[in-house]
Amino acid sequence: MKILYLITKSEVGGAQIFVSNLSRKISNLGHQITIASGEKGYLSDFAQENKIDFRLVKGLEKSSNPFNIIKFLFNFYRLLREIKPDVVHLNSSNALLGAFVSKIANMGVKNVFTVHGLSVLDSNYKTNIIKGAIFRLFFKFGFFFVDDLVFVSQKNLDFALSQKIVKSAELIYNGVETNFLSREDARKFALNKAKIEDNDCFLIGSIGRLAYPKNYEFLITNFAKILEIKPNSRLILIGEGPEREKYQKIAESFPGKIHFLGQIEGASQYLKALDLFVLPSIYEGLSLSLIEAYMSGIKIVASDVGGNSEVIGSENCYKLNDIDDFINIFKKNIITEQKSCTDINKRNLDKARFSLDKMTEKYLKIYNN
Repeated sequence: MKILYLITKSEVGGAQIFVSNLSRKISNLGHQITIASGEKGYLSDFAQENKIDFRLVKGLEKSSNPFNIIKFLFNFYRLLREIKPDVVHLNSSNALLGAFVSKIANMGVKNVFTVHGLSVLDSNYKTNIIKGAIFRLFFKFGFFFVDDLVFVSQKNLDFALSQKIVKSAELIYNGVETNFLSREDARKFALNKAKIEDNDCFLIGSIGRLAYPKNYEFLITNFAKILEIKPNSRLILIGEGPEREKYQKIAESFPGKIHFLGQIEGASQYLKALDLFVLPSIYEGLSLSLIEAYMSGIKIVASDVGGNSEVIGSENCYKLNDIDDFINIFKKNIITEQKSCTDINKRNLDKARFSLDKMTEKYLKIYNN
């Protein structure tokens, strides 16, 4: 089977890691894989390392130039004619127009679209009514040409159904493969990387893009309240993004307390270094880093958006941007020192629910039907 994965950006991010994980698994099963993107970066490097075909589709990259859309449609049509895929799996809103192209190409291609997050259509996304209406129409138009629509969280799917954005769709949870270092080794790496000398500090951390959706501004701005409860707290943020300079400016109010470690390859292996993982996102689909943190067994607090509660339970989620609710859950997490047998057993059971093999199996079933 020939499968073409199409995505706008090639940088490190949840959707891109999803594409790399799934394409690697399916390629290893003997299927012919092509990854296409509007730019080079993480995915093009991944494809080269794993001997997977990578194609740059000019016009797919994000741009305010309206002629880029025409360029993309033309270039993608040519790519379809060249590689003749059986399945086109689309993974970003810009790429959704590719579903239209593959249908007018009249090649019998199956279109699959994974909704990694509602983005502009999410109720927590700040936008004006006109822009929201335009995007709603855009998605409805694009979804008309999609054969199989997949959501990664039940909460997002229920919202889309209630708002009549979609008529029907399937739920497939994101899957991960985990390989954690021991707490001792992971903590040694993290403290050295952050240049933290206090080995007994209460280490809070997160892995994600330093960008608006991840909402790290909430965590940094309110760090004083965390220090009131746990004075030896230190915060480490792993990742890069457009908001880094802004976050660093805010963090100047807490000298020596907040550390930006940049992009770290295989960052999830160091999760056991943390005493608490925090994900303060404004909106989410189903965060891979949250699943990885959950599987590592460490304590977690996350905003109650997207599929966060589906991973860690609503009792560990706080109302978005509600600092009082966050502090209440933070206190509960640091007071509870022992994990119950029920919690440990649940995490073991969820290793199957959030496994990469399980996710791959479900997508292959969709491709073949």
